[in-house]
Amino acid sequence: MALADITADPRLIDTTAHPGKFVVLHALTTYAGVSLNRDFSNLPKTIQYGDASRMRVSAQSKDRAARTFFRNYTGETVQATARSRYLPQQTARHLQALGRPADEAHVQAALIIAAAGMQIDKANTERTRAIAYVPAQAPGRLAALASDVWDETEAARETMRAAIDKAVVKGSKRQSADQEDTDPEPDEPVGRKGTEAAGIGAPPLPRSIVQRAEAAFAPGITAELAIFGRMLAEVPDGHVYSAAQVAHALSVDPLAMVSDDWTAKDDWQDLGVFGAAGKGTTFLASGTLYQYAALDRQALRATLAKSTSPADTEEIARLAEQLFITALAYATPSSARSRTGSAASPTLAVAATTDFPFTAAPCFESSIEAPAAVVASCRLAQYLRRAQRHTPIQGGTVRWLPPAGEPCPEFPSILVCEDD
Repeated sequence: MALADITADPRLIDTTAHPGKFVVLHALTTYAGVSLNRDFSNLPKTIQYGDASRMRVSAQSKDRAARTFFRNYTGETVQATARSRYLPQQTARHLQALGRPADEAHVQAALIIAAAGMQIDKANTERTRAIAYVPAQAPGRLAALASDVWDETEAARETMRAAIDKAVVKGSKRQSADQEDTDPEPDEPVGRKGTEAAGIGAPPLPRSIVQRAEAAFAPGITAELAIFGRMLAEVPDGHVYSAAQVAHALSVDPLAMVSDDWTAKDDWQDLGVFGAAGKGTTFLASGTLYQYAALDRQALRATLAKSTSPADTEEIARLAEQLFITALAYATPSSARSRTGSAASPTLAVAATTDFPFTAAPCFESSIEAPAAVVASCRLAQYLRRAQRHTPIQGGTVRWLPPAGEPCPEFPSILVCEDD
């Protein structure tokens, strides 16, 4: 099995040689004038913790950044993973590459995907009703199956075509009604609990075809799915429990936010015409973020073992651990990065193995006035030393990049400090 290779990356944090049921990460990273994660008001996300309001980056945002980091190494391998609603569209493209006509390919792709349990969206039949988180090879697998059973699913394909045509017609009528500002017909309920909440399902098909379609959604082959999990209730056995715990990152210092008013000039604006062609406001925050994450090694291997051999399970698990810890330490959400240059290396990254994972957030309940990174690192080191009696660390490493060459704080002696 061809796997990604992260060993050449100088950022690699490798804890795989140390014993323990869990591997945990405690990281402190300082950001200046960034907009990493915004709410619906376009403001940096915050949280009230202890004695101050803090800058916050949601766990979902960190997960997304970590998955993007993963794909730098897995994108061209069997470990590649994708999250999208456009599974029917991608499957149809593979079918066309196999020589099937475009209109027929679209219907057949929808049929096979619906056979696996994923309903087709009535508003746009090129996508599924729920987002799919699958191995990137899934469209190719589904297309191969769809082509193999082309002849024996002819009747079912015609039934699916009729359902798709009906959905398209209803969608057109509704769009016309909306444009005329009229109410929906009483017998055509809409909304989450109306008939339109349901998607297009598959007509009856042989059980063998259904089983092969479900197999294309097998999650265990990819490290990304096994780590982050997925909720796919429509597909039998489609739910994968996450092996990871990722906390919201919060600043150890009080929130520092400013508004950045900007203007844009029109390069072709006529001479004699003054003023900006556009203007707006961006809100920027600064602070030192504390990030906690943990990986359950046993849960990871249990998920992988469902669809891989014992040897492959261990190999993929080791890769997954390396990618996860390195990604959570270094990956930065991409929001507004083109105008903030937000990528940053952590001042401190503690990667440790233990049987008792725990967050060190309590040691930052009392906020630290900026500059906070070094003081926060010392406070974290002291907290972990005190916790060693009841929740011992079994091994690991400390990566230390001080802003002004300060010495590495005193961590539990079982940890090795990489102080250059």
